[in-house]
This record gives sequence, structure tokens and C-alpha cells, in this order.
Amino acid sequence: MGSNTRCCQSDGCNHNPLPAFRRNLTENGLRCPSCSTFLKETCIPTEETFCLGEETRCVTMTGLMHPGVKFASQGCAMENTCHIKPGTLVPSGSHLLTIKKISCLPSPQASGKAE
Repeated sequence: MGSNTRCCQSDGCNHNPLPAFRRNLTENGLRCPSCSTFLKETCIPTEETFCLGEETRCVTMTGLMHPGVKFASQGCAMENTCHIKPGTLVPSGSHLLTIKKISCLPSPQASGKAE
């Protein structure tokens, strides 16, 4: 998940478009447990996903997908994702997520990769 944001404090200050979000899609040799579910507050990882670009953390998050549908997700994330506070509204595709809990761990190296 990724987006560009800009905060401003005066009327009309948000009229200029934001630049397109750019993401490095190159595998970086790290990996994380991966799962995603709706209607539940937990998911059990059944596979691992390879992290891309600047994704160096394994994230676990739970919350509500509006209007009030529970979700849980695990996977790779950039470090700034780990600083999201509970209660934060996060756009994701056509949904707006309210984060309830979020935790992060460093991503381990992928099997067979040099450390």
C-alpha cells in the first residue's frame, strides 16, 4: 500500500495535484509472513511474501474497513508504516481503513540469500 500526502493549513492550499506515487518493485532479499482476512481480527499466515524496495519490516495490523467491517493483515512494510497510530484513517484502494492495532518486526533474510 502506498500513497503521497501533503498537509496544509489555509483555505485553497490543496489545489495543486500531488505527484504520482512511485514504488521500487525490486525484491530486496527480505521476506515476511503474509495473510489477509475480512470479518475477523486475526489472520494466520499460510505463506511468505518477498519484500520489495524499501520494505524492511514485517507488519501485523488490525482494524475496521469502512463501514465497520473488521480486517486483519500481515506482510512486508516500509518503516514509516510502523509509526501509524491506532485510530488513524488510512486510504487503501477504494476503502478507508481505521487502524486498531499495528506491530512491526525486522524482516528476516530470505532462505538462501547472503546476509
